[in-house]
Amino acid sequence: MMTTEYNELGAVHIADKVIAGIAVEAALAVKGVAGPAASFAEKFGRSSSPRGIDIKTDGTTVELTVRLVVRYGIRIPDVAIEVQQVVKGAVESRCGYEVSAVHIIVQDILYDRPATEEG
Repeated sequence: MMTTEYNELGAVHIADKVIAGIAVEAALAVKGVAGPAASFAEKFGRSSSPRGIDIKTDGTTVELTVRLVVRYGIRIPDVAIEVQQVVKGAVESRCGYEVSAVHIIVQDILYDRPATEEG
């Protein structure tokens, strides 16, 4: 899918994967985010959305759902709120579109601690 904006010079098309890439890049900059998480459909190769991001567009208004893996020991609500803010800001400033919502789904936790050896 693409989001299209028309002006006096013609049309500007921005593919959803570009918006998703901006969102992932912004989310990864937040301390405590380990990476994007795959959706159920992505795990089975049935999604055309970029990894961890679902996008709904209505003209130049964008709604995002971001699936994340967070690091162990980080307060999840704090990370989620910061991701919402930075993703919204990045997409709006780089694409010029209004972001109506950024939904966060924390899908997994990354435990950085090494496994203990037994025996």
